[in-house]
Amino acid sequence: MKIITIEKSAIDRFCKSWPCHGFPSNLDLIVFATNDGDLIDLELCDAQDNVITSTDYDGSGAMPALLADAEKNAMQQPLPEGCIAKNNLVYI
Repeated sequence: MKIITIEKSAIDRFCKSWPCHGFPSNLDLIVFATNDGDLIDLELCDAQDNVITSTDYDGSGAMPALLADAEKNAMQQPLPEGCIAKNNLVYI
């Protein structure tokens, strides 16, 4: 399983290239998990780590495109010493 975090800088860059994205204006972080290419979990958060439940982006095609970009371009995230988690990636 892979866990990928998409940071605000990547979200903003994507939104400039996809003007009809439909993402909430307070979206600051996306975390998603995949297993063998299948989406297992998806969480959107604002700057205070509150979960965003808006689905205004559904049907725009923006979310699958952003997730594909992140999966292709994410880099290994440094983990604190002693952490046993693996396959944590970040898309900046």
